[in-house]
Parts: sequence; structure tokens; C-alpha cells
Amino acid sequence: MALSADVPTVRFGVPGNSTQQISKPIAASVTVYGGSVATTRAGYITPASSPASTDIVWGVIYRQTPLVPPQAASSVAGTYNAVIDTGSFFLNAGTGADALSAANVGAMVYLINETTVGLTNGGATRPVAGVLLHVDTNVTPSYAVALGSNRGTGAPS
Repeated sequence: MALSADVPTVRFGVPGNSTQQISKPIAASVTVYGGSVATTRAGYITPASSPASTDIVWGVIYRQTPLVPPQAASSVAGTYNAVIDTGSFFLNAGTGADALSAANVGAMVYLINETTVGLTNGGATRPVAGVLLHVDTNVTPSYAVALGSNRGTGAPS
């Protein structure tokens, strides 16, 4: 699903020092939307509507960038930066083999699209999104994920 507007973000837990905002440059001719999982490819933020297995997951985009109007996506990579909220957020879960349940808490999950994670890597085609922390069916979306695919190398926690 390709987003065309910001979507609501629900944070899991209490923000602290390990959940600071970070900024990353946006790829050329790209607009990203708030609530979308933030991924980089070749050092630039790209839409997570069709993630690649080599994409790096950082957190959730804070708000639409560039702001339209008056800004329009630039043909030059790095003209704009996306502000990214790091930490843990509730996301949607995939279906079928990608369905998640409380039995999967602690498991690594993979990014399916901008707001959805799943249990499988899609035949090695999806990036690691993070770790499933909690399932709460009273909240929509219901699956709390600690986002960050390179958490061991100084990425957000």
C-alpha cells in the first residue's frame, strides 16, 4: 500500500533517552508520510511501500516531508531531511504465514510495507523491521515492535 497522507502513530512504552528523534536525507523525487516506517537505501530515506531486503529500518517518519504545499519533492537527493521518531510502535501484522500472535513475542519481524510487519522474510526479500515486543488486541494496530534493523551498530534502540 502506498501512502498518500500521514497516518496515526501509536507509540509503545514511555519515550526516553533511547527514543530520540533523528534526521536522515530523503532520496530524489520522494515524498514520505508521517506514521510510515522509515527505511534507508543507499543512505537515503525511501518509501517503505516496496522495501528491499537490504533496506535499513530506523523508526517511524514524524510527518510528511517535504510539506506540500509549498514544498515539492526535489530531483536532488538530500535536499530535504526526514525527521524520524525512534523506539517502539504499534504496527499492523501480515496474514497467512506472516500472521503474528502473542506466541511470537521476542521474535524478529520483517517489513512488508509502510505500516505492516510479518513473521517471514518473504523468501529473503524483506528487511528486518525489529523485534515483536507485545500484542494488544484492544489497540489498533495491535503489534508493538521495537523498530531498528541494525540495532547492534549504533542505530536507534
